[in-house]
Amino acid sequence: MSLHRPARAFATVAVTLAGLTAAGVAPASAAPNPDRDVVNKMSGGRLALLSNNTGEGAPAITLRDPAWNYSTESWETDFSAWGADAPNTYTATFKNEAANKCLQPSSATPARGTTIVVKTCDGSRLQKWSLIREMAGDTHTGWWIYRPMVNKDLAMSLNRYNDGSWDTLHLNYAQPSSDRLWRLAANNSPVANG
Repeated sequence: MSLHRPARAFATVAVTLAGLTAAGVAPASAAPNPDRDVVNKMSGGRLALLSNNTGEGAPAITLRDPAWNYSTESWETDFSAWGADAPNTYTATFKNEAANKCLQPSSATPARGTTIVVKTCDGSRLQKWSLIREMAGDTHTGWWIYRPMVNKDLAMSLNRYNDGSWDTLHLNYAQPSSDRLWRLAANNSPVANG
């Protein structure tokens, strides 16, 4: 009888891990995920850097026009700190592959209206983002709110439409409105924004 308990325990662990992965919860040992688009729900725009600039402090934008094909729209997402900062807190780092720099608020003490930029990756909390799932009842929609770990009352949000093909970004109050919802997709893959 005791021979069956280890097998049963192993099966329980395997089913639990499979369930967490299916529910969109990455395991603690998740590896960086390269070559991803980060897509906004409201505009369908892809996260990139203004004028394809790869310099220190380059502002983040979204590209809505499919004719824009920037090298800076490719991101590596690192979920290796998934749940490391606090229980039930999903954290991630977003590294721009062309710039080799990480997404963060432009200020060390971000407030509503603070712009979002890339800077040399340093592993600080300023470059970590806390993720909250958008839920429809008990079902995760696949969209997420990205909040800076240093001020989880705020979220990455569209700021304004510019010439009709791209948007500027800033931090605004963390609420589940479509201008503050994001998802990952394979680079250059179309994503429905509904």
